[in-house]
Amino acid sequence: MLAVTSQGPELISVEDVPKPGLEVNTDAIVRITTSALCGTDMHVYHHKIPNVPAGWIVGHEFCGVVEDIGDAVTGFKPGDRVVSSMYVACGRCPACVAGDHRRCKDFQMFGMGAAFGNLPGGQAEYVRVPLADMTLRAIPQDLSDESTIFTGDILATAFTALRQSGIVEGDTIAIVGAGPVGELLAMCAPIFGAGQVYVIDIVPERLESVKKFGATTIDPREQDPRKLIKEQTGGLMCDAVFEAAGNEPAMKTAFSLPRPNGAVVLVGMLVNEHFPLTAGDLWLRNTKVIPVLGAPYSHRDELLKLIAAGKIDAAQIITDRIPLSGAAEAYAAFDRKELQKAIFEVGS
Repeated sequence: MLAVTSQGPELISVEDVPKPGLEVNTDAIVRITTSALCGTDMHVYHHKIPNVPAGWIVGHEFCGVVEDIGDAVTGFKPGDRVVSSMYVACGRCPACVAGDHRRCKDFQMFGMGAAFGNLPGGQAEYVRVPLADMTLRAIPQDLSDESTIFTGDILATAFTALRQSGIVEGDTIAIVGAGPVGELLAMCAPIFGAGQVYVIDIVPERLESVKKFGATTIDPREQDPRKLIKEQTGGLMCDAVFEAAGNEPAMKTAFSLPRPNGAVVLVGMLVNEHFPLTAGDLWLRNTKVIPVLGAPYSHRDELLKLIAAGKIDAAQIITDRIPLSGAAEAYAAFDRKELQKAIFEVGS
């Protein structure tokens, strides 16, 4: 089968690799129909994730059709259309019941190497899905892959971030980073009652795209975000700020914008970036810092209902549809910020 593999820093290739098979009776084999290129994959691309060997299959956002199941799988049968969570967890242990799936002893994340459980990814023609009854969700008959694929990661991440931020009706928020997650944050913010929404980015096309959600856009090369927001809010600043870029400049901007007792929600994946405040600054401002790992298990059923009701249209963030064979150039183009959100069309 064809699969997208990491071969070293900034080196991606498409290789013919062995097709996976069932390993335990709770597994399913899924034939991938649609996979997505995520900003988190770029950490593998840049070798920021430790212990990702050459030849590792990457990718963690995917939809497909169940091809085979272990005899302990009860919720699916061959032929079912499904969307996968970006990670695997049992769903039954105390940590999972509390919504803290990262502490589950069975936690694994697709495509991220040994640091995340050694589970090959979903940018491939086939993938083995452990604990299939928990990891997969059926795609409703009238919904497409494109409308549902992001419930397994970035849409669930945006929803998780907004819910954990604690914002209430009328609150002012800022989103630092207008990439795919930032765009979904802007899209979903009205569901949580956000009043004024600011979005900050240095890519003009991204800023233009989020205007359709009613956001006020700021290019920090042209305007000082803190000064502008302070003027427009009468000095009140933001109730919550969402760092959605995953880099140090974005972190610095994000921590300059909350009001006293406000929150900074870390949505972009941060690996070795330096914290922009001292402990004393954090204490004096009483800033709540909320790191977010998206919780698809907690929110995907709700999200599927909102999608079916027309309240969320996540497919509109897709800018490029690329065959799996074009993955290497897609990664390079995404790194150059020439792509916003690309999906790989794998099979029908």
